[in-house]
Amino acid sequence: MNTNRMLGIFIAITVLIWFLLFALSPQLKYQRNSNINIPKLPEPVINHEQLQKIEYKEVDNYFEVDTQDTLPSAKERVDKIDFNLYVYKIGAFGSPATVSKVVKSFNDAGFPSFTQRNKSNENLTNVLVGPFASKQDIKDNQNTLNQIAGIEAGEVLTWNP
Repeated sequence: MNTNRMLGIFIAITVLIWFLLFALSPQLKYQRNSNINIPKLPEPVINHEQLQKIEYKEVDNYFEVDTQDTLPSAKERVDKIDFNLYVYKIGAFGSPATVSKVVKSFNDAGFPSFTQRNKSNENLTNVLVGPFASKQDIKDNQNTLNQIAGIEAGEVLTWNP
């Protein structure tokens, strides 16, 4: 066959496919518009006689506000409450690689950990885990914390941010 016949057959088949796709595809069914009658609001009934009977009084704009504090102070109570948090000191390390490895191992285990410069030796960095709300929380997790760090014992410190 020559190219003209092939091209004609190709175009005819393409037009037929497009026509069949359009003719056989489901057509959208549009919903009819329905008219809704909204009733008008009734007119308000005003009784003019009652409006005329209203008495107006002068308002006194001068008044005193009692600003004296009669509530007991909460300062004493707040001073008694212990707002201290506690951290578990894993150790002091001199190598930054060791510090980052230990911090990452605690973070991967789900314990928040951070570092702090050692006050007695500037070359060392303390690794602290926490903060914990109470010392009991640290005691409950102490074995796990020691296993993660590979130590036998750590130190419980009071931490105030």
